[in-house]
Amino acid sequence: MGFVGLFFMTRYLGSDVYGTIALTMSLLATFNLFSDLGFGSAHVKRVSEGQDINDCVSTYAVVKIILTVITVVVTVVALLIWSTYLGGSITGETGSLILLFLLFNVLYNLSSIATTTYNATMEVFKSQLNGLVEVCIRIPLVIFVSYNRMGAIPLAYAYVIGALAVVSTGLFFLYRDKIKFRRPTLFGSYLKFALPLALISVVGAVAGNMDKLFIGYFDSPTAVGFYSSSQVFLGIFGLVGAAVATMTFPEFSKLHTYGNMDEIRKLTKQAERYISMIGMPVTLIIILFPTETAKVMLGSNFAAAGEPIRYLAIATMLGLLNQVHSSQILAVNRPDLSAKLTLLSFMIAAPLLLVFIPASLFGVQLFGMSYTGAAVASMLVAAIMFVVTRYIVLRLTGTGSNPRILLHVLAAIVAGLVIYSFSGLFPLDGWLHMIIYGLVSMEAFLLALWLMREFDRDDMLYFLDLLNVRKLWHYVKGEIKGNGE
Repeated sequence: MGFVGLFFMTRYLGSDVYGTIALTMSLLATFNLFSDLGFGSAHVKRVSEGQDINDCVSTYAVVKIILTVITVVVTVVALLIWSTYLGGSITGETGSLILLFLLFNVLYNLSSIATTTYNATMEVFKSQLNGLVEVCIRIPLVIFVSYNRMGAIPLAYAYVIGALAVVSTGLFFLYRDKIKFRRPTLFGSYLKFALPLALISVVGAVAGNMDKLFIGYFDSPTAVGFYSSSQVFLGIFGLVGAAVATMTFPEFSKLHTYGNMDEIRKLTKQAERYISMIGMPVTLIIILFPTETAKVMLGSNFAAAGEPIRYLAIATMLGLLNQVHSSQILAVNRPDLSAKLTLLSFMIAAPLLLVFIPASLFGVQLFGMSYTGAAVASMLVAAIMFVVTRYIVLRLTGTGSNPRILLHVLAAIVAGLVIYSFSGLFPLDGWLHMIIYGLVSMEAFLLALWLMREFDRDDMLYFLDLLNVRKLWHYVKGEIKGNGE
């Protein structure tokens, strides 16, 4: 559903309007760095350890409200200083967009009280229902605004209305589940776990948005639009890894509490293997046909997004494979290592972006690759962090990389040769062709794995079980009723 919104925005609003929205959201998301400071992970950790749920929620809610107020104050003060003393200008549409997306961030920060709680209790449907309600409200509004070419301000209102829906849904479930707000007593416990993660939160917020901010500063909002559209499209695909990380963190935390390291290692390799099976065929299509993918998925006026999408696809795949390993670090009570990894990522990314994006800096001639340069930098950072994270996890828990993933790489090469030969007879042009290419890629990939005895009947049954609508509905009903089914 998120892709449906992206589909309409890129086709009907154009790269300039979409880029302005993306740039504004990145700016406000950077200021939003004070909104978590590691307390979200602390909440998941303490709830998954079996602490009193009412005390945990009360503590986290107070902390989240305080941090949100601090975020708003810092944002307003910083923008006032910029416009009053540094020669900046915040007027008209720009000012309205900033206020609207500031409100959007405030609402989302408050909604995370419920979302993070249900992630911690592993009540997946309640957690994900927030996001589902949000897109069910926002996407129709985005489609209406985009199709009628109403511009950036009405689009921002669509995002705010969606955020209101998220807050309402979260509060409803907390009330329905009889969560009682009481005088919180776990501030010290939360602070102890969160303190090392505060650096992750701050640096992560900056690192996650500085690519778009650099592109906007050294190039234009249009260039941000080309880059951000590719990033958002691949981010939808990247939700697979985020979902795995969200679920494995509390599960690993429980296993670590009982000293079951063998099970953590086993689950890590199993998750990595299945993520690879899902991700590699998709990544293969994007790498081989980046411009065609951008045209089909984002529209012909976003063909330039094909330049960064190839490198971002590789970065996304490496991130997917690394998510479950990263979950182990927090689960075994080493937030300090996570902080160091985040800081290392930032220290690598910042200079790479400054080398690849601008044409020159302080009189020094640079690559001047703009949004494509940002994508190359992202790929290099992902590759370096992939290796470093694996090394740390190996030393920390004895979990090595799954060597059978190399068979997946070999199968992807075989599938790539099949697809490339296929393209000479049947060029990729349009939605139907994209579907056919995807099916051929998946079938060639799985057939190669089967011939190497890396894909068998049990794997097929596992994936079919994931898609079993009846079992999904049974699970949803059990969680909603709260009967533990």
